[in-house]
Amino acid sequence: MGTPSSLKLIAWSEDQRMQMHDAYRKFVAMCTEQDYEALMRLREQVAPGQVCSIVTLISSCYQKPELLDGMPSSLVQLLKERNLPPPSADASSF
Repeated sequence: MGTPSSLKLIAWSEDQRMQMHDAYRKFVAMCTEQDYEALMRLREQVAPGQVCSIVTLISSCYQKPELLDGMPSSLVQLLKERNLPPPSADASSF
């Protein structure tokens, strides 16, 4: 897996980015330890040994279906509730 900078960045609006951060905060407040660990494993796949924002992590998962499949379902649900499916037609697995 390449570094986050090797992926094409999704152009999220400021509101969408704020919604992602809100979903993440809610996820962290309510998630199980297993869900949190699953998200941290994804972060390590996307940016091994690096700092990775939640926006970058979510964007990377939307671009790589094998990563999206590993995203905790509770976080996916929070993103859907905020109408945050991937903004590209080619990321239709969400």
